[in-house]
Formats: sequence, structure tokens, C-alpha cells
Amino acid sequence: MAKEGGKRSFEQAMGELEKIVQAIESGQVPLEEALAQYEKGIELISYCQKVLGQAEQKITQLSKGLDGELKVQDAPQLGQNDSAGQ
Repeated sequence: MAKEGGKRSFEQAMGELEKIVQAIESGQVPLEEALAQYEKGIELISYCQKVLGQAEQKITQLSKGLDGELKVQDAPQLGQNDSAGQ
């Protein structure tokens, strides 16, 4: 499993989610464990959606400047207040 309390990569989270799905679909996991794994899977899905949302924001902000050159503007981190004057 990925580091508890630490940062995990999108790929680690997806790999963990795939293992959870396979375990639950196998039918070999006791009900209580399946429910715990299902809850963990929901957390992983939420994390992956957040990471994908941040990536989408960054891609959206990739634009051409007046000189025709591509420039990248960093997307604000999720959870930060947009009224901070940026």
C-alpha cells in the first residue's frame, strides 16, 4: 500500500485502487474487509479526481502570449482562496 499519511503519486493511488477492485471482485474477501476496502477505494477515487482536476487546470492555463509563444501560468492549488489577489 502507499505511504500512510504521506504523499502518494497518482500512479500509486491508481495501482492501489486496481488492487482493491480486483480483491472485491474476486469474492474472496470477507464482508467486513470488503467494506473497509470499498471505503479506502472511495478515498483513492477522490484523491485521483483532485489530482486530475489540478492537471486539467494547468493544461487549461497553458496559452499563447501576445508574441505567439506558449507560456504556462501555474494553477492555484486546490483549497487556496482565489480572492488572495491573484
